[in-house]
Amino acid sequence: ALCAGFGVAAALCTTLCKSDAQHVENLWTRARSLFAGWMLNGSETARWHGNLNIRREGLDVARLLSECRTVAFSAGSACASGSGRPSHVLRALGLSDKQARTAIRIGFGRYTGVDELEEAAAAINAAAGSQGV
Repeated sequence: ALCAGFGVAAALCTTLCKSDAQHVENLWTRARSLFAGWMLNGSETARWHGNLNIRREGLDVARLLSECRTVAFSAGSACASGSGRPSHVLRALGLSDKQARTAIRIGFGRYTGVDELEEAAAAINAAAGSQGV
């Protein structure tokens, strides 16, 4: 049964791989336009486009997270989640501690709708705007 399950999963992956990749690319393109006023952390091309890590100078990320409780996003990078320290990954990309502390991470994929992304971006941008950044 386990082998049969893996076979079905592999067949599904083969079937959905191209459409999932195109969906993620569409979301990435839309997210980049929705967050046009933000700085991208890392390479535009040498990355998985289902993970957007961006920053805004002067942003209080803790306040942003508090004001956007209905939106699923994180501070910094996955490697530093919950530590309270600036991300060593963002530091390795050349960001200062101050810049790394203004970064947020948004993930999206197969189950993310464009409308959900747009609503999340509107909430995040409004909350950032209320901080004057």
